[in-house]
Amino acid sequence: MKFAIIIPFYNAEKRLALSIDSIIKQTYSFLKHVEVLLINDGSTDRSSAIAHSYAEKYPSNIRVFDVPNGGPSKARNIGIHNVQEDTDFVGFLDADDLLSPNMLFSMVNFLEKSAVNMLVPAFYYLDDFGKKQKISPHKLNDRFTNGNRVVAIEKEPQAIHFYIGGTFFRFESLKQFVFDETLNFAEDQLLITKFLLKNRSYGLIADAGYYYYRDLKQKGSLVSSAWKQPERYTPFLQKVYQTYLTNSKEIFGEVIPYVQYLIAYHAKLFFYKENIYFKEVLNEQEQEIFVRELQKILQEVGPEMIVALDTPLVVKEMMLSILRNGWPVQFKTAELEEVPLVTVKENYRPGKAVTVELLLEEARETLPEGAEFFANTSVGTAQTKVVKRKTAQTIWDIVVREEGTLEKVVTRLKPYQLKVQVFYQDKNQKITMIDLNVIKSVLGKLKRNKALKRKFKQGEYPDEVCTKNILFPI
Repeated sequence: MKFAIIIPFYNAEKRLALSIDSIIKQTYSFLKHVEVLLINDGSTDRSSAIAHSYAEKYPSNIRVFDVPNGGPSKARNIGIHNVQEDTDFVGFLDADDLLSPNMLFSMVNFLEKSAVNMLVPAFYYLDDFGKKQKISPHKLNDRFTNGNRVVAIEKEPQAIHFYIGGTFFRFESLKQFVFDETLNFAEDQLLITKFLLKNRSYGLIADAGYYYYRDLKQKGSLVSSAWKQPERYTPFLQKVYQTYLTNSKEIFGEVIPYVQYLIAYHAKLFFYKENIYFKEVLNEQEQEIFVRELQKILQEVGPEMIVALDTPLVVKEMMLSILRNGWPVQFKTAELEEVPLVTVKENYRPGKAVTVELLLEEARETLPEGAEFFANTSVGTAQTKVVKRKTAQTIWDIVVREEGTLEKVVTRLKPYQLKVQVFYQDKNQKITMIDLNVIKSVLGKLKRNKALKRKFKQGEYPDEVCTKNILFPI
């Protein structure tokens, strides 16, 4: 089976060689089965020289295309246009990311049993803080829990996929699609979603990994400049989300749950604290146009899909407020539940006391009369404190949680308190909010982290990657 891997790059001299090496070191013979297309998108550093040095060393396997800067969509399209006709699958790798060495071998084995047109490996973040690195799984890696398998999007609407890194397409099927060169962002998810709506299924490769590099040495580097561009708002809704809705209706006669959940999952990003530029980028008239357009889209999504999201309640409340009220934005909180809605957070830090936090999701000013949180441990009680917000929480400068409302419940454990139960009790009931075995929880996390570390180290990546301290989140 023959693979072509397209790497568009712009000023990627620091990590381009690492990315190329992760292809060369594949256990499925690189020399026999793989071609790499390096698309130099107008680089001004040593990237082009690095790329050409690899092409000189592997003239039968690596080709370089030096083109004027035109963005990732155009660069990827140039790559697709130059793929050789006898290629079976085309994959995409960003110029600072890595493929696990068993990637292609695992895909070949999978394709012997399943004739899908798209393949997706497990996805991991490789965060670089300078002296230390941290590897963590993507939230959507839940899809891989049951191993290598085929996903039918009509049966598993929450098994969404929208990022291009590590995604492989059957070449004959990919020929019918192009990346939209008018988009500076989300061009990959647009192509992928159009592809999946037509093909209806894809393969999950759980035993291979794609490592997505994020340079976090600079404070705030996670904040994407895309949120500061007007095109990220109304034009994005119209070109991307509306295309999903239209294509789904044309193919299935309705907006299928997969598309509804995909839009809801992605649209929540507009309300995250990292993306705070809404009023800075758009004037009031543009804000109104954007919100009204978003309202129409969210009405197609429906409140059920928004409620089903694994995201903070306050984000769901904002999305539902826009769905129902449109412009001007009239934020409305959800009705309080009988038992407080919480998200559990365990904090383990070397040399520090273990703390358990119950993040109070709802807009509560006080607990009901006579209600309380308390904790019992394997050795007596533990201190439990209800913490109020010191400052108001806002989204788009709209207050969504007032100063002084309840923020969280904090339980601090002493070193010898290895088991804890945190309860909520009112006049009518006593509810266990969390039952935690500290040792079991820590060992479980360490076991998972060790597996992540082993999987990464098995790649035998160059010293520049592996000599740094690798952290794994507990």
